[in-house]
Amino acid sequence: MPRKQSTRYAAWAVAICVGLIGSGTPANAAVSEVRTAGSSPVAAASPAIAVTTAAAEAPSLSLGVTSNGSKVTVTVTGEQLKDLYAYELTLSFDPAKLAYRTASSGTSGFSVEPIVQNNEIRLAHTKVGKTAGDSGKLQLAAIEFTALQAASSRVAVESAKLVDSALRSSEMTVKPEITVQPGKAEGAPGTFRDIRGHWAEQPILNAVQQGWVSGYPDGTFQPGKEVTRAEFASMMMRAVSMGQTAGSQALAFSDAKKIPAWALSSIQDAVSRGIMNGYADGTFGPSRLITRAEMAAMTVRALGTGTPGGTGSLNFADRGQIPAWAKPYIASAVEKGIMHGRAGSLFAPNAHATRAEAVAVILSVLEQ
Repeated sequence: MPRKQSTRYAAWAVAICVGLIGSGTPANAAVSEVRTAGSSPVAAASPAIAVTTAAAEAPSLSLGVTSNGSKVTVTVTGEQLKDLYAYELTLSFDPAKLAYRTASSGTSGFSVEPIVQNNEIRLAHTKVGKTAGDSGKLQLAAIEFTALQAASSRVAVESAKLVDSALRSSEMTVKPEITVQPGKAEGAPGTFRDIRGHWAEQPILNAVQQGWVSGYPDGTFQPGKEVTRAEFASMMMRAVSMGQTAGSQALAFSDAKKIPAWALSSIQDAVSRGIMNGYADGTFGPSRLITRAEMAAMTVRALGTGTPGGTGSLNFADRGQIPAWAKPYIASAVEKGIMHGRAGSLFAPNAHATRAEAVAVILSVLEQ
């Protein structure tokens, strides 16, 4: 997990004026007060009816789930909302059965990158500026998982804080839960039969546990399988963004329509951040196998340090095969310990990256 994650909630707190979010009336608290109009009391209603009416009008949360093979999406919906300006949700899940992949929250404003720790996911969203909150029914979050086992499991809201446009907060007292029943499983971490003893066994298990890469339905990971540009973009951006894609710009590549739907948002994100580019002929090449030189460039750009500062001599036996444009990126990646050479003192800049190499490199980026 990127080290900067732990500071994102501080930014959210500032955005909605830290210190003003405190204890408030629980959102689901029943109100039994009989109000008066003028000097005459309102038509008498029994306390039980008043309580029932108040509870019926209080904001509530509900969970929904859809399953498409091993892909499981859990949605959190708020109903009877009143002036909802910001909110924070914490959900729990079983990491032995579900691997977190991505999450989105809010419709407009600022969302904190989800924080995933152990068996919990924490999300927060706020509007920005002087504007009214949302009322009525609204989807607050959508969390995507990969099923690791075919067995059913539980996803539950552990806490929910609502904040209105006057910065008054309230805690939800009714916390829904739902049972997830996936269509099939991808293979639980630690059960991939083709990685035991592999040099990338532990990095692969770490990456699967973090939720940005998964195995195949037959129980394999296929560490030696070569990776396409679309696949690498998807893995990279899921890892460094933790589900919060920042880019949504239209892609001007001549082959943009060939980009698979599952990779589109990641590629938009990568392009908008300057992490990934197209080719001189105006194409992106989503199905082209990514080279190690391209992977070096993407990983160095993902660090956000600007122009690569690598000045090493690149003492590889095949240094003459390294493209001129890639030399500073490869030098920087090697100096930072993000990438290493292959056997025989080769860097193999034009060789295609494997799934194992991609996982190891991305994990090195996250550690920077």
